[in-house]
Amino acid sequence: MHTNHLKSALAAAIAVGLSAGGTAATAATWQATQDTYVYEFLGNQGATTGDSGGILVWNHETTHGAQALLQFDAGWTGDAALSGAYTATLNLYQTCDTSSGFVGACPGDAGAESTTTDILLQSTAWTEGDAALTWGDISSTSTPSTSFTQTSASGWLSVDITSLVSAWLGGADDYGLALSQEAYSVIRADNGSVAVSSFCDSESTSAACTGGSYAPYLEISSVSAVPVPAAVWLFGSGLVGLMTVGRRRFNATPA
Repeated sequence: MHTNHLKSALAAAIAVGLSAGGTAATAATWQATQDTYVYEFLGNQGATTGDSGGILVWNHETTHGAQALLQFDAGWTGDAALSGAYTATLNLYQTCDTSSGFVGACPGDAGAESTTTDILLQSTAWTEGDAALTWGDISSTSTPSTSFTQTSASGWLSVDITSLVSAWLGGADDYGLALSQEAYSVIRADNGSVAVSSFCDSESTSAACTGGSYAPYLEISSVSAVPVPAAVWLFGSGLVGLMTVGRRRFNATPA
């Protein structure tokens, strides 16, 4: 075999080996232990039992706006994946019910094709069932932060919050997350209603939130390299040997 052909075969073998190796991920999930929202005009809407109506977020308008709070099983800080490279994902189940008349529009409705929500590190302690929990108790800014955009109001929504989890691990107090649309303009649907982002919470009993586990959860995934199969390296070594022999024969050929 010509030396150049051997080189090409070796490169191809290594490429196949690397693609066969790829990456493998292991993941653990951590459920929400507290989840509520605060209506600026009416205060905390959370309930530790019964149906709290889900988690609602919408833009502030006079004293009518809503921000949400989430906190997860504290055991997540001992997740084995955190000892190496990892990604952290917040998972929320989107739902929107306008039949009650309280919510007039949803993300994806005409005129409200998309809504954007910030995810912030909550800066102070809070309790879901605390009737004294107010709008002012929710973080309005934090660094780092991230955001997500909704274009529909159904199904799972997954958001990478690795930077926020890294901040917790770096020393920030774990008071959970705040969801807010306060950094953005009020979004109205064509019917004039403010678009409301709504998610199932741990206590939801609505038709959209029953029949499965739709409560918010944090997913931590560890990504690690998979060893390239030994046979690939043996094949590559054989090609290297053939290249060496071929080169020697070439050099020994009379001019």
